[in-house]
Amino acid sequence: MAVQIDHQPGSSSTEGLETLNKLTKLIARLLSVEIVVIHLEDNKNIWCYPETAAAHDPYLLNDPLAAMALGYQFQVSVVLKAKDGSNLGFLSIADEKLRVLTSDEQEILQDLTAIVIDQVETSLAHRQAVFHHQQVLNTTAHDLKNPLTTIPVRADLIKLKKHDPEAIEKMCDQIKIASFNMVRIIDELLHSATAEAGKIRLLLVKLTISDIVANVITMNQPLAERKNQLIHFHSETSAQVKADEVKLSEIVDNLINNAVKYAAHGTEIFVKLREFENNVLISVEDQGQGLTEEDKNRLYQRFTRLSAQPTAGENSTGLGLSIVKLLVEAHEGTIQAESEGRGKGTKFTVILPICS
Repeated sequence: MAVQIDHQPGSSSTEGLETLNKLTKLIARLLSVEIVVIHLEDNKNIWCYPETAAAHDPYLLNDPLAAMALGYQFQVSVVLKAKDGSNLGFLSIADEKLRVLTSDEQEILQDLTAIVIDQVETSLAHRQAVFHHQQVLNTTAHDLKNPLTTIPVRADLIKLKKHDPEAIEKMCDQIKIASFNMVRIIDELLHSATAEAGKIRLLLVKLTISDIVANVITMNQPLAERKNQLIHFHSETSAQVKADEVKLSEIVDNLINNAVKYAAHGTEIFVKLREFENNVLISVEDQGQGLTEEDKNRLYQRFTRLSAQPTAGENSTGLGLSIVKLLVEAHEGTIQAESEGRGKGTKFTVILPICS
């Protein structure tokens, strides 16, 4: 019978990978060989037929000379290559009798290898999806915890300070901000799921870009004022773009909100609009923590935590920039990030085609 050996403590195979047990047995029968070994590089899982093959190091069975030293006169190994060219592992067959595979047997081995690769890739994709959904759950729970805790605490303080209108107004603003933060987190998660499913739909209309940016700055002004930050807005264009108003606002809002979130108290943020070669450029520059080279390589990956941290305990899902990039590209635009390094600020520039 076939046997699976798991060399990675605490790991478990999915139903798809368990099918490899049956495939090792099938390969042995169709090719009339004594031993079949499937070895995966990513998690060190090994599938062997028969059980006795498990006594050998799989790498020995992958080496013709080592296999011969073990008493196997015949040995063939095939590298399991994924569609992206990466190495998934290898499939080895061995027999004590010296023999040569016929052309039909070579074709059978090729077909069975393709089935093994498909099975492994399907199973790994499933595992990645499960991991992603767990990340979403953990991220949501973590990032919603702080604003949810803020609301009842501030509500209790309002009761205690009911004769102090100024204190009540301040705490009501804090509750409002906490609620906005929760809405932002939920929106980012929903957008991420929509984008992953390839379901970004745009309601395209002609929009004056300066109006959109000005509105977004107004929305973020209270957050900046809490950190004594100044947002400077300079526009050199009245150009129009063909865009989805809600999603374009989200693009700009995310960049400005990030500038506020990751820059220190008392710093300045510069938002500029200009035209270049029939495009409009929206730049948001801060005096914040900047980007490392590693940050730049991971900038638009989902659930990425960069070296910079929010400067006032704000929440971050690690989804914002990945969503911005998807929305910008959906508008047939591009996004660029510039930074001279840690502590030297960051400048994001979104380039969108001007509507003719």
